[in-house]
Amino acid sequence: MIVSVVPGGARIDEDSTQESIALPSFDVDWRYGLDDRSDIGFRLNTASGGIVTWRRRLDGPSSRPTTATALMLGAGLVNFGQHAHVEATLIRSGREGGSVVPYGGLRAIQIAPLSSTAVHDRPTLGAFGGARFGGAAARIGVEVGVFYDRSALGLRRNDFVVVPSFSVNSIRLGRKRADDR
Repeated sequence: MIVSVVPGGARIDEDSTQESIALPSFDVDWRYGLDDRSDIGFRLNTASGGIVTWRRRLDGPSSRPTTATALMLGAGLVNFGQHAHVEATLIRSGREGGSVVPYGGLRAIQIAPLSSTAVHDRPTLGAFGGARFGGAAARIGVEVGVFYDRSALGLRRNDFVVVPSFSVNSIRLGRKRADDR
């Protein structure tokens, strides 16, 4: 589950004196391993669309606890089918297995209109970095991203967006698998 809030993310009424309001977002993300170097994911985007991603480790099998580089490509429909979403991410992470794993990467995202009434947007480009703390059973992460993103709706004055993030992930609930004992 991904919970986020976009400050100034929506405008209620075009004629209102209120410029914009904070827009909460609730996404759900699932990932499934395909082999020792690849996985596929599906993200339900605030119940308004879906994005499928494929991630491939470029420098060896994931069973090796070394630094890793991966390419992730994704595509889907967002904003209730009004836009196509395409993304590419290059990720580099530190050695897995330790209690602290630093990581960083580059990301490009394009949202393209699929109807004549949908808003046209320009590509979003940026970099991110952070660290995950903990082990395989439970991890927390902190991250910050800096992106160049022109506001298609004119809701922001600045084209650079700083995105802080805090995450809790990889918590296994329910019964253990045989290889987790």
